[in-house]
Amino acid sequence: MTDAGRRPAVGPLIAVVGAVVLLGSVVGMIWAEVTPAMSGRVVDADSALIPAGQFPEEFAGVGTFALLLFGYGVVAVVIAWFASRRWRGPLGFVAVAISTVIGSLVAAWVGTMVADWRFDDPRSSPVGSTFEVVPDLWLDGAVRGGLAGPWVLFVCAPLAASLVYLGLALASRHGDLGVGDLLDAGTEEQLRPTAQPM
Repeated sequence: MTDAGRRPAVGPLIAVVGAVVLLGSVVGMIWAEVTPAMSGRVVDADSALIPAGQFPEEFAGVGTFALLLFGYGVVAVVIAWFASRRWRGPLGFVAVAISTVIGSLVAAWVGTMVADWRFDDPRSSPVGSTFEVVPDLWLDGAVRGGLAGPWVLFVCAPLAASLVYLGLALASRHGDLGVGDLLDAGTEEQLRPTAQPM
C-alpha cells in the first residue's frame, strides 16, 4: 500500500492537542506572575473599594493576558506544524484552533488561581487595610459601548494561530504541505501505462 492510501496515525495529533492545552496552563502561570496588580482598600466587613485611578493597571493586566495569548497561538502552531506533520491541512488546523480555545480558558482559570494564591484575599483583611488583586479576565460587561462578553479575550490565540497556520501553508514549497501523501511527477510517469508494440 502506498503512502497516499494510508491514513496517518492519530497518536501524534492527540499528543499535540494535549501539549497545546497544557501549554495554556503555563501561559496562565506566567500571566499571574508578571501582570500588574490593582490596589484597593477594605472599607467595611462586607465590601472593598478599588479606586478609579487603578484603571491603567486593570487595562495593563488584561492587555498582558491578550498579548500572552497571541504568543501562545503562534507557539501552538509551530508545535503542531512540526510535531504532527502528517496532519497538516484542514484537520490539523481545526485541531489547533480548538485546542487553543480550550488552552486559553485553561490559562485564564490557572492564572486566576495562581494570582489568588499570590495575593491576600480582601475578605479576610481587616477594615481599613489595603490589598492587591489582579483584574478579572472574564470581561463580562467590562467594555463600555462595545463588545462585552467573556469570550472576547479567548479569540486572541485562535486568531494568531489562524494567521500563522495560513502563513506556513502559503509558504510551503509542496502542494501537499510536506505531508507526502500526493504522488509526485516521477511516480505518475511510472504508473502511466505505456503503449505496447503489436
